[in-house]
Amino acid sequence: MGMILTGIVLAVAIALGAGVFFLNAPQQQPAWQAYSTESVRVGDPGHNLVGPNWSGEPDPSAVGRDEISS
Repeated sequence: MGMILTGIVLAVAIALGAGVFFLNAPQQQPAWQAYSTESVRVGDPGHNLVGPNWSGEPDPSAVGRDEISS
């Protein structure tokens, strides 16, 4: 019985220690902030990286004749 109670107390202590560690850990930064250097001009890339007029469909003029299925 004593070993079971010791195991429970030890599990609770580990869980509390892990909780305190993760709550006090520094938050992660986006890559464009974390890996910027003095010689590189990196700004916020925004949310839409393909442009405002992108529909998600490929441009038919960019597809070769062999790739178009009829």
